[in-house]
Amino acid sequence: MKSGNGRNSGKILVIDDNNAICKLLEMKLSKSGYNVETALTGQKGIKLATEQIPDLILLDIHLPDETGLKILETLQSKKELEDSFIVLMTGDTSEDVALEGLKKNVNEFAYKPLRFPEFSLRVSNWLERKKRRDDLKSLNFQLSQERLILNQYFSEDVVSKIVTHNITQKMKGELLEATIMFLDIRNFTAISEQLEPNLVADLLNYIFTDVMDVIFANKGSVNNILGDAILATFGCPINTPNDTYNAVKTALDIRETIKLFNMVRPSYLENDIAFGIGITTGNVFAGNIGSYRRMAYTVIGDIVNTSSRLESLTKETDSDILIDGATRNKLGSLINVSKVTINAIRGKSHTIDIYALEGLNKV
Repeated sequence: MKSGNGRNSGKILVIDDNNAICKLLEMKLSKSGYNVETALTGQKGIKLATEQIPDLILLDIHLPDETGLKILETLQSKKELEDSFIVLMTGDTSEDVALEGLKKNVNEFAYKPLRFPEFSLRVSNWLERKKRRDDLKSLNFQLSQERLILNQYFSEDVVSKIVTHNITQKMKGELLEATIMFLDIRNFTAISEQLEPNLVADLLNYIFTDVMDVIFANKGSVNNILGDAILATFGCPINTPNDTYNAVKTALDIRETIKLFNMVRPSYLENDIAFGIGITTGNVFAGNIGSYRRMAYTVIGDIVNTSSRLESLTKETDSDILIDGATRNKLGSLINVSKVTINAIRGKSHTIDIYALEGLNKV
């Protein structure tokens, strides 16, 4: 392509059977700083377009081999040219020509004879529009990729609020009330010793897919995956009046999910999968923690540690789900529980009320 030394940039393809117009546009646009290529036939224009991928295509409506409208259809059918800005050039100012071009979704019209000072300004505007369209497409792609990442940690309704509302400040960090759920798969070290690493990974992916689906369905978020354990939160970064209820319902739903899994467990598993869950409610700091190298949205607070401790205590009780007194008090008669007596909780200086979660009461 011919290149000028001006301040502008952009690749332009001129498809016109008038050699004089091609040379004039090539000369003028090159002097303005654009890279310009010309073609005297539609087929030559299609070949150059697919090879060069121009930013702007100036297409004459009358060509010797095909009509410009037909060439327009072919150009628009090429995936590699989907971002090119196409302008239809014609000396016919009739309404019929304009309607045909609009029906085929041409980007713009340029009417002959071309008045170059005006035309040069329009070329600059067309390329700027093209750039803005490309930038918007890039931002939309980036947003879709970020949304895919968010979907791995938050339920769809939370993701929608993150994307459509300005909660950036909340993500930076705030003190709020939340309910924390810590889940751990029992005897997973022993299971890992018996299986090949690929089977261990397959097993975790299988179980965690089902468990995370249950968490998301109940409007929870997966804050962290710690080997064979999951830390889930209900109430951050966006809280609702039902966060604590949603957490205990999630735990009960997971109980049923694991039962179903064990009914059809893979043949390489000798025993059923068992689990423990600890649930606590209270104040946490929720926000981004880390450095400029890596940031992670996490929760910090006494109840986070306590939920892990309660999960460990399920090994000493007959219940697979233990909740603290704050969770019990939040839900009252909505849940069916039984008091559990524990002498002490490791790492805590004071005792707390602990309950085994049996189920939900009918309202």
